[in-house]
Amino acid sequence: MYVPSDDTILLADAVKRYDGEWALEIGAGSCSVAGALRKNYRVVVACDIDFSALQYCKLLFRDLCLVCCDGANPFRKQFDLIVSNPPYLPGMPEDDRAIYGGPLGIEKTIGFLESAVPLLNRGGAILIVASSLSDLPSLIRHILELKLVAKTISRKKMFFETISVIEIK
Repeated sequence: MYVPSDDTILLADAVKRYDGEWALEIGAGSCSVAGALRKNYRVVVACDIDFSALQYCKLLFRDLCLVCCDGANPFRKQFDLIVSNPPYLPGMPEDDRAIYGGPLGIEKTIGFLESAVPLLNRGGAILIVASSLSDLPSLIRHILELKLVAKTISRKKMFFETISVIEIK
């Protein structure tokens, strides 16, 4: 399970600006972000490929809908907000699937986005965490190819990288 760090806190703070009926977190990990979503959404669904992470989430929040899966492909419901703090560092996922998102650091993020876009309500938003260490220009190009618009809504500079929350509509 991914232990919450600066990126999780940045995303949990960002979701506080949004509200609606249905929210989805892809890659719930410790459920810190899903827990924050509960305050402004009637129904919160959290999914993760790690079943033990979901067991932990169930201990913390009995009112979450939890699904063990990779990405949003199993869902057919439309969501007002979809969020993810995906593995975003350049590296091979088999070395640590919680932090490495592929050779460019964006491959897992792109997979999550492609599974999430069909589930987004009109007027809804997707929030993702990204790192300056990954290939952000290629990620933005891919978002534009999906006919979406992206803007950075928050960021945190650290000595070795800048992490950002990107809003996609």
